[in-house]
Amino acid sequence: MAYAIRAARLSQSYDAVVSSNDALAAVARFQASCEQDPLVVAAFLGGSYAAGTATDASDIDVYLVTVEDDYQSFVARRHAFMLTWSEPVRLVDVLNFEGLGFDMLDFELKDGVRGQLAMGHTGNFMALHGGPHQVLVDKTGLLAGVTFPRL
Repeated sequence: MAYAIRAARLSQSYDAVVSSNDALAAVARFQASCEQDPLVVAAFLGGSYAAGTATDASDIDVYLVTVEDDYQSFVARRHAFMLTWSEPVRLVDVLNFEGLGFDMLDFELKDGVRGQLAMGHTGNFMALHGGPHQVLVDKTGLLAGVTFPRL
């Protein structure tokens, strides 16, 4: 499977039409991979799917958290992690997103699902997201009672 990997600033278009079933199936696969990955302590869904406002033009916004000491190890194998739950045709690294200290993968999957995977650690996870979220995995209780203020 060939896919493009490049470091870049995040820029995307939302002109794709993908069924919510395909998008939610990708989220379910992401959730299962996070549950199985020993370095992932928490994962959640954000954006329009978490807010209940998704349309067929919506992308998926998924987030994962490691413990701080494991973060660099996880980031080193982020592309391999993507392959555990998806068939990317495009992966774009967005390192140190807007200087906030977390990293992202902007992606498009073989089935047309587009989105971003934001990766952070227990020391910076509150900077990952703003607004509604849906907990997918919480192995340590990290996300219990958490509210992400709108940015």
